Amino acid sequence: MIEKLQVAATASLLMFTATTGVFAETDQLKFAQDDGSFISVKAPALYPEGLEYDPLREQFLLGSVRQGKVVSLDHEGSVKTLVDDDRLRQVIGIRVDAERGRLLINNSDYGLGERSKPEDKFGFISLAVYDLETGSPIQFVNLSNLRPGEAKFVNDLTIDVEGNAYITDSLAAAIYKVTPSGSATVFLTNERFRSEGFNLNGIQYHDDGYLLVAKKSDGALFKIPLDDPQRFTEVRLPKPLVGTDGLVLVSGNELVAITNLASGVESNTVFQLISNDGWESAEIGETFETGNVYPTTGTVVDGKLFVNYGQLNTLGGAVNDGAEFESTFRIQEVGSK
Repeated sequence: MIEKLQVAATASLLMFTATTGVFAETDQLKFAQDDGSFISVKAPALYPEGLEYDPLREQFLLGSVRQGKVVSLDHEGSVKTLVDDDRLRQVIGIRVDAERGRLLINNSDYGLGERSKPEDKFGFISLAVYDLETGSPIQFVNLSNLRPGEAKFVNDLTIDVEGNAYITDSLAAAIYKVTPSGSATVFLTNERFRSEGFNLNGIQYHDDGYLLVAKKSDGALFKIPLDDPQRFTEVRLPKPLVGTDGLVLVSGNELVAITNLASGVESNTVFQLISNDGWESAEIGETFETGNVYPTTGTVVDGKLFVNYGQLNTLGGAVNDGAEFESTFRIQEVGSK
């Protein structure tokens, strides 16, 4: 059970508004010089991976990899369980659809959740949809049969203006599409998305009609047009951002890439990417080193960038070796406009 919310550093962290997501392209983030501003959450065995913000109720949402649920943290420091469904094995990516009052959850099983089933390891995946206010179930879409014979793990997701969800599968070299009515298809698959370990991960929808998708294992970033996904291209970067987990689209030409560990590379850095050519290429702007906390995802609230420090690098040892579970996690303020 989550006992309490502890707030450190500036009191401004509690001054949330309903303004979230993107802001003016000329008003770019300035990264912090230290890690002094953060929200510390005491929550034994939570191990949050997904981080989102509900602008209607002005609260953060965190998805639990270990416990298979979603909790909320409001501006007064009150913490409660929003979604706790026995069908959820391990909550990975989460996405708020405030316009339609939905919370979308990627549900996978890689054997480290309280509800994991050994026979389903890397074989069971689904998209679960809940009422954003009450946490009541709306849809449960089984995706397990979309790529027969493949190991599978749905990781991150995004939604377009029509409410379609696009979901990365880190093992099956695929992106899935799920319509608001629950119809699921393979949107795109390509051998370029395959490699050792976990591959496709962070994904963001751009208002100009394409997806930006990160490949964790080798640090590539792809631009995928919605009207012709087979014509995807690779964004030219100064260097591969190996270990990219979550992406945050701050504005049309500013993207944040949150990196941790992959392919033997310990990056543990938040990168600001700036593109002036419609994401044909991008340059690296500011950076923020997180330390060995396994940062995963982020969100922008009232012009402030927050990143989740989920400590997932300690979960496997705790489960397999009977070690003590982590009890404190952090939502770090990395920068602001």
